[in-house]
Amino acid sequence: MPFPHGPDGPRRAPAPPADVPPMYVRYLRDRLLEAEAGLTAMSERYERTKAAFDRRYARRGITPDTDIVGYLNAKALNPELKFWYAKVEHFQRELAAYGAALTGLAAADRMLAAEGQRIPADRQRSRTGRPNLNRVG
Repeated sequence: MPFPHGPDGPRRAPAPPADVPPMYVRYLRDRLLEAEAGLTAMSERYERTKAAFDRRYARRGITPDTDIVGYLNAKALNPELKFWYAKVEHFQRELAAYGAALTGLAAADRMLAAEGQRIPADRQRSRTGRPNLNRVG
């Protein structure tokens, strides 16, 4: 007697992965927007500080064109430039992290949506009797 649901009992479809709560997606989006605003503000602050630094050292005759070694040494010893550049890097990392998380969630959502439309493997045979090999088109 054949088993109507398979030899191990009734077959169940695997449980779909739990959906990502919309509240979490909104949280990530808000954090992404905050990181973007922070990056813009810190970049502007760094640019203003660097411009003041460049003007101050240009008056002394130290510029990247005339004395690159002296310029780099002065820049390396300036704690304010280091501080603001570290802030810029921090917000760049945050922006990348939250952007990657949202991109990953969107990609997973597309993959799961496409998975629901797939044809079972046993029905993916072409008319020639050879497997279809999941060719596009």
